[in-house]
Amino acid sequence: MSQPMSEPTPEESAGPQESTARDLSAAEASKSLLQHMEELLATVSANLAGLGADLHASATRAPGPDEAQDGPQR
Repeated sequence: MSQPMSEPTPEESAGPQESTARDLSAAEASKSLLQHMEELLATVSANLAGLGADLHASATRAPGPDEAQDGPQR
C-alpha cells in the first residue's frame, strides 16, 4: 500500500515573496510583543519600587497610640 501524498502546507506552497512577507510580519509581531513585555516589566518594576518605598516609610514611622503599648496595662 502506498500512503497518500499530503497537501502542501502554506509555507511550502508560498512563493519567495509571500514567505518573506510572512517572515517580516512575524518579526514585527515579535518585536511588538517584546516592546510590550518591556513596557509591562518597567511598569511592574516601578510599582514594586513604590510599594517598597511605602513599606519602608510605614516601618520607620512613629508608632500610633494603639501601637505604643508594650503589653497589657496593669
